[in-house]
Amino acid sequence: MQLSEQLLHMTIRIEASLASGGCSVGTGFFFKFCDDGKTYVPAIVTNRHVVEGAYEYRVIFSRSDENGNLLNINEQLTMRGSESDWIAHPDESVDLCVLPIGPALNGFIRAGKHLLTIPLSLELLPTDKQIQDMGCMDEVTMVGYPNGIWDEANNLPIVRRGITATPYRYDYQGQKEFLVDMACYPGSSGSPVFLYNEGTYLENDAVVMGKRLYLLGILRAVPIRTLLGDITVSTIAHVSVQDMLNLGIVIKSERLRDFDPIVRERLSVSGN
Repeated sequence: MQLSEQLLHMTIRIEASLASGGCSVGTGFFFKFCDDGKTYVPAIVTNRHVVEGAYEYRVIFSRSDENGNLLNINEQLTMRGSESDWIAHPDESVDLCVLPIGPALNGFIRAGKHLLTIPLSLELLPTDKQIQDMGCMDEVTMVGYPNGIWDEANNLPIVRRGITATPYRYDYQGQKEFLVDMACYPGSSGSPVFLYNEGTYLENDAVVMGKRLYLLGILRAVPIRTLLGDITVSTIAHVSVQDMLNLGIVIKSERLRDFDPIVRERLSVSGN
């Protein structure tokens, strides 16, 4: 499977049924935690606000054979519970959470079914040197489900491209975040944002040929401008109109490192 195709199978669409009514749709992606080179904890990463107030979650996995080859078969998994099933980032201001899925994957294997989950890992996070070698306006790729849109027949996400709107080497507004110039919509929350080059690209002002893939971060929000428009009926009234700025606020991927000790402690306590 080519690298570009692998990126399409690293994410999963999350439908969360809310206790207040309605449904929240967001993006999650597969990730390896507590990876020692031999074993790891498979998990889904998303924004905390995607699953807040939910009592049930639905995700659809693609099936594979025992050798990891993609099959044209999908498996829906419905999980009942609460947001407490998710492990929140230790800093409440960081809109991230993870859900270990090892028991669910093992359950499918015992039933003779293999799920295609291509996980990201800490190895894909850029090093300090790689960050310094990046430019100030790099092309970025986001994979997710904007407005819940997806290729349902093939269980595939939507790919979008843009550029870094603020230099990645700096923390936007003093937070471990950066901005992207890209069409970002609700449903894209939790989408992984990559620096992905194939062919030739610039690195440290030099032209390089090959492939480059870094996990830069996770989309968390979009700035929206509210406009007041005048409507004349019998009197003048004001209506609020939302104007998308085509910008996205992205949490830097280094925040994922903070989950390893928490996941390890949670699983040791639960005995999983």
